[in-house]
Amino acid sequence: MDTKSRILQTAFNLFLEKGFASVSLNEVIKASNITTGGFYYHFDSKDSLMVAVIEKYIFNYFNSTVEQIKHFQGDPQEKLKKVVLTLVGADLNASNKTEIMENSNGIDYRALHILLIEGVHKYDIIKEHYTKFYYNLLEFNKEVIEEGISQGVIRNYTDPTELALMTQSVMVGTIMMWVVMPTVPLEQIMTSNINQLWDRLK
Repeated sequence: MDTKSRILQTAFNLFLEKGFASVSLNEVIKASNITTGGFYYHFDSKDSLMVAVIEKYIFNYFNSTVEQIKHFQGDPQEKLKKVVLTLVGADLNASNKTEIMENSNGIDYRALHILLIEGVHKYDIIKEHYTKFYYNLLEFNKEVIEEGISQGVIRNYTDPTELALMTQSVMVGTIMMWVVMPTVPLEQIMTSNINQLWDRLK
């Protein structure tokens, strides 16, 4: 692994464990086994490192997941379930699954979402990425709704954008509930919520 990749991966693991604010630049440098000069050769500050980490490991993963599921050979209802389960690492049976990083099976996805909540609250650049991703997710949901309408499985006298917003509210709400209530069986709750939502859409 090259030095820049090692710094990024080390920083990501530290951020997951402790949060953005609690990880010092010196801690990243020491854990990466590099010199201060070696760090500044690749990054000009902790903030630039943090932006590179969220772009490489988090939003690249999120956006790639949505793009991958656009081509998933399932019905619209299955696509809605699959996107959420994949975003939280619960879609264990997925083939050719996008991974956050090499050998990422040990990633704590709950910690990842908590990290993002911290980042959105404290850093404008993370908030911008988060907002952009949610607009992309909304567009994905709208496309799935329109696909369902064209297939005749969703009623065609409703506004696809309004249905997409409602769908996204269910998705995000379920993920947030899972983040703060670790005992919630995510797959079971998401399946139930999407099924109930689907009953309203068809």
